[in-house]
Amino acid sequence: MRKDDKDLIVKRYHDRLDKYGYDIRALASGVKDRQLIRFKIMSEVGELNNHSILDLGCGFADFYQYLKNGGINVDYTGYDIYPDFIHICRNKFPEARFEIKDIQTDTIHQKFDYVISTQTFNNRLLYDNNEYLIKDIIRKAYDLSNIGVAIDMLTSYVDYKEDNLFYYNPEDVFKFCKSITKRVTLRHDYPLFEFTVYLYKDFAGWSNSKKA
Repeated sequence: MRKDDKDLIVKRYHDRLDKYGYDIRALASGVKDRQLIRFKIMSEVGELNNHSILDLGCGFADFYQYLKNGGINVDYTGYDIYPDFIHICRNKFPEARFEIKDIQTDTIHQKFDYVISTQTFNNRLLYDNNEYLIKDIIRKAYDLSNIGVAIDMLTSYVDYKEDNLFYYNPEDVFKFCKSITKRVTLRHDYPLFEFTVYLYKDFAGWSNSKKA
């Protein structure tokens, strides 16, 4: 993502945090009920208990709180490009790790069992290409994972679109994911105008990098 777009996104969240404070409205991700639906879908990527998780665009780390509320014990790390979100999370969850990082540009030396991201890539970019962005993020997230990846995004199957948001074609995303691994699940079965993709590591001897 170009710096111009990143600066606009950071400013957008800064303005919302200044307006709403520590409130779900600062995240621009809808009401709590919708957030809980997304978190349920995220949590179904695999057996998360006693595994390490990287949450890209963690916001207030609400997904971590969701897992804690459900009695799911994880080794949690949250990345976000907006420093104020990271400061809030560090104060609220001192037992977890939070870093101001962008996996597109920063070197990540650690791997995680699962990499997840929810409501992170909905903003329409003005200076860069959303489709290129999501493909680069998916590939990097897959490389950082030991077991699997879960990422959601807005679907192009809608009857109304907001100019500042980007709506992804689920078939195109699925096809791209299949070029990375043969083990892909597309979730477009829940009551939100969104979809989620799960990517899992290929079984030994069953890889897109080799002939079958």
